[in-house]
Amino acid sequence: METQKRRYLTAKVATEMFKLNPEFLKPEQQQQVASQVQRVMQLQQAILGSREAAEISVSAAQLEQTWAQCLAQFDGEASLVQSLQNQGLDAEGLRSALYDELRCELVLDRVCGDIPPLALEQAQAYFAGHRQEFSRAAIWQLSQILITVNHDYPENRRHAVLKRICRVRHLAQTQDFAALALQHSECPSAMEQGFLGWCEQDKLYPQIAAVLPTLAHMQVSDPIETELGFHLVRWHQYKPAKVANFDEVLPLLQQRHHERAKKYLQKQWLNRVLTN
Repeated sequence: METQKRRYLTAKVATEMFKLNPEFLKPEQQQQVASQVQRVMQLQQAILGSREAAEISVSAAQLEQTWAQCLAQFDGEASLVQSLQNQGLDAEGLRSALYDELRCELVLDRVCGDIPPLALEQAQAYFAGHRQEFSRAAIWQLSQILITVNHDYPENRRHAVLKRICRVRHLAQTQDFAALALQHSECPSAMEQGFLGWCEQDKLYPQIAAVLPTLAHMQVSDPIETELGFHLVRWHQYKPAKVANFDEVLPLLQQRHHERAKKYLQKQWLNRVLTN
């Protein structure tokens, strides 16, 4: 099963590092993957050989759940089996590798199972000193039509662009804005019918940010000139600037505390195991 585990880890690491199956890796990528696989195998060996691991086993239900998650990534079991064969794996080898992986995860969960809760005073002090982390500017959900100015092309010189954008603005009074964006906009958002999604107010061009509060919901603006050219914009939704209060932030601070403590305890334990 050692060879099967190595092949499983090679496929997994290659996907994680390079989004590629092992057979498509370049020689230098193969070396990086092989080095990482060796480290993972040494780490697993140390974990599974620890005193704590002797008390841990993986239930049949846990293994079946993980197997089902693997299977869900394929178009049925035949597709999974074919993929395994391409990597020199079989179902038994995959199950064995998954079992060891799960057991390692359970051991690591066990060694950091006694994390003390975050002290309220510590959380309050952090919040008081880092309020900017928990605030955001006003945001607008926008669509736009952009025609750029480029003096190298007669049709994109300023006077010609202004004439074109005014004509599109006139059409927008009676025609669908999304269709006009697809037809006329030179912004990449044209492929999304002009939809830009949520935009932070302080990251917009100031000329656009100044106009938005004057527009009614879904009203198309007059042409707005920026360094890019001329824009027509409209807003779908608006959320004002907000600073979260302590009660809203506390669950996030508790989660961060737990994750940092978990990583620290696991690292300390692994260092002890690897040096024994």
